[in-house]
Amino acid sequence: MIRRLLGAKPEERKLSFSDIWQRGLDSSAQRSTAGEIVDYDSALTLSAVFAAIRLLSDSVSTLDLDVLYRSNGSEQKFRPLPPWIRNMNPELRNHEVLSQIITSLCLDGNAYIATLRSNNGDVISLDVLDPTDITPKLKVDDDGLQRITFTSAKASGEEFSSRDITMVRGLLKAGQIEGVSPVTAAREFLGLGIAVNKFGGAFFGNGALPQAVVEVQGQLSPEGAQQLKTAWNDAHRGAANGSKLAVLTESAKFSKISLSPEDSQFIATKLATVGDVARLYGVPPHLLADASGSTSWGSGLHEQNVAFSQYSLRPLVTRVEAALTSIMRSQGIAVAYARFDLESLSRGTNERWDTYAKAIQTGVLSIDEVRAYEGLPALPDGKGDTHYVPLNLAPVGMETVEEVE
Repeated sequence: MIRRLLGAKPEERKLSFSDIWQRGLDSSAQRSTAGEIVDYDSALTLSAVFAAIRLLSDSVSTLDLDVLYRSNGSEQKFRPLPPWIRNMNPELRNHEVLSQIITSLCLDGNAYIATLRSNNGDVISLDVLDPTDITPKLKVDDDGLQRITFTSAKASGEEFSSRDITMVRGLLKAGQIEGVSPVTAAREFLGLGIAVNKFGGAFFGNGALPQAVVEVQGQLSPEGAQQLKTAWNDAHRGAANGSKLAVLTESAKFSKISLSPEDSQFIATKLATVGDVARLYGVPPHLLADASGSTSWGSGLHEQNVAFSQYSLRPLVTRVEAALTSIMRSQGIAVAYARFDLESLSRGTNERWDTYAKAIQTGVLSIDEVRAYEGLPALPDGKGDTHYVPLNLAPVGMETVEEVE
């Protein structure tokens, strides 16, 4: 049944970005108080929104993904990997599929993953659907159990089960089955940012304002106006001439022009939009090229990057891990779970190696365990399997060698 939803020929499914994300003038693309239509396309015209979503999607989609299971209290790699984990979609690379999931979450608050299966029920591939085309509904079965089903306008309203479509949700309000769209929730300040961009473009596109004018009585010919302009520039242009006394003819009047407070305010508003977007997506401002509020994420760049991994990326990858694990469960793989390697973000940093050194010195980790974290093989002949502890440590109350002697 899911084939009918995904069954369009490849050339028929080549949609533009606008085709995929455009909501038109429906309820989720309402006009903001600033007078601007705020939908997914218009939100992405804000550089801060585009940068934040690109940062999150690129960061998650480039993480190492594996399938693990627990045995004797430790995590082991599940092998062989399900084929669709190695190659999620024959037409896309894995990082592109994952990027689509994160982008859907950042724009719509929901992502919908269609699973194409073989005749025996094995998953063949994943396809991230247009979230604006899918409508989830809560239904009560004959046995009284609540289940979520999905309908698609592209499939003429045909109903699909959670076995066909896996839903990934962002922020979820109590009593709701759909996640909250960040774009919808932030419509007002995004609309203001769009309006500011349009104002700035129109303002500077119309030539903005000259810094000053020289008025003369009567009417100047074009040649006379050009001569006056040339004489003024020759006398006062450049740093060396900036402080020279200006001498005007009897009928000339010099007037300096400045922006009105209302006109100049758009610059501050544009800068404020970056901070608003950073808060909306939980991204450190310095990663959006705004260092003004970066200290709230830590005293140094390393601490800020660790905070980004913990508070920005981990919630997203946890949702995607749960979705991929759910798909494995539907295929009968009950013991394994998907896991992204967030630790890979800090590989090669001095702080990471300092932590490893302390862990080895205190016996928390062996050399082989550290090598395993770094994706390296164990040392031969068990040389790296030993745990070390400092010799100068002893339980409280135990007599030392000197005291016994």
